[in-house]
Amino acid sequence: MIEKENTAIKKRKKAMLKIGMASIIVTCMVGTANSFVFAKEIKVTVDDSERVLSGGMFQNVGEVLKDNGIELGTNYSVNVDTNSVLLTVNNVEVKRKASGELSYDGKTIVYQTEAKTVGELLEENNVKLGALDRVIPGKATELADVDKVTVIRVEVAELPSRQVIHYPTQNKDNPELESGVTKVVQVGVDGVSSQVERVMYENGVEVKREKIYDEIETEPIPEIVEVGTKKIVQTPAPVVEAPAAVVTPTVEAPAVTPTPVEKPQAAPTQTTVVTTEAVKTNTIPEGAIPMTIQCTAYTATGNATASGVMPTANHTVATWSGLPFGTKIYIPATGITYTVEDRGGAVTQGIVDIYMNTYEECIQFGRQNLEAYIIF
Repeated sequence: MIEKENTAIKKRKKAMLKIGMASIIVTCMVGTANSFVFAKEIKVTVDDSERVLSGGMFQNVGEVLKDNGIELGTNYSVNVDTNSVLLTVNNVEVKRKASGELSYDGKTIVYQTEAKTVGELLEENNVKLGALDRVIPGKATELADVDKVTVIRVEVAELPSRQVIHYPTQNKDNPELESGVTKVVQVGVDGVSSQVERVMYENGVEVKREKIYDEIETEPIPEIVEVGTKKIVQTPAPVVEAPAAVVTPTVEAPAVTPTPVEKPQAAPTQTTVVTTEAVKTNTIPEGAIPMTIQCTAYTATGNATASGVMPTANHTVATWSGLPFGTKIYIPATGITYTVEDRGGAVTQGIVDIYMNTYEECIQFGRQNLEAYIIF
């Protein structure tokens, strides 16, 4: 009986002890909670300037900042949610957003960004740089130090071209030609050269050009002109003088028997007249260039000429490409001025192929070296 009572007393003591301990714990917790409610401090950095602010434990960050005179506009950024309570926050960073102008692809935008560098700003606006493109200032530049960012698009193109190389003229003295007379013995032909230029453009504007290839495709053929040096000696025409008149003196007869003597008449004056016979020559057009050519003949093929017209006898000739269509060629041996209207595979420089009506005429004409005059 006594043992049962002792056991009951012990149980009551333990229960009272537990209740007392619980009361102490609750009291401590309430006291601590009250201290949190009234004394929460946070460190706030505004544009690299640090401050310590205090507020209620369950106040949000935005309220605490506003209570301490820190107004957040659209041009500021905060590293935490301003609706977060101070209980969950220890450090707050408030920074002014970087602002300025971004120019790219022909347009300019005004930015306000939390990006720290130029590279981050480009990524934020989805501006991608090509392999040759560049940005001013560089991608690693801090946005806080600049107010304008410019993207430069760079393009490089290689442009091929062809140019005419004008043929030179070579003069050679010819002692067999009269002085002042010239004769083209080789017609000049222009050459052709090929070039490639590398051109750099920045935002569509050419900024640099350089020649990277320059080769001669066809060498020019010089025009050779013989210049006469033979001096012409002018021989004066002979002068034929008339012979002097012969006068016979009068003979008087003796006074006694005068006999009349007839006075001889003076011999008539003789004059020699010198005449010249006109030399028949072919008329050479003024400004024509003389040269010796090899003449051949061809007849109808049923096709138009290389110039697009039908060939005509005593008019059409085929020549090398150095003589443009429409060039006139006067051949004294035939007395005809021909027109260049055709080309031929075998008609090389110095050869003129004359169009004739029949095959028989061509065979009869054959191949002849004739003097000709080129009229451009």
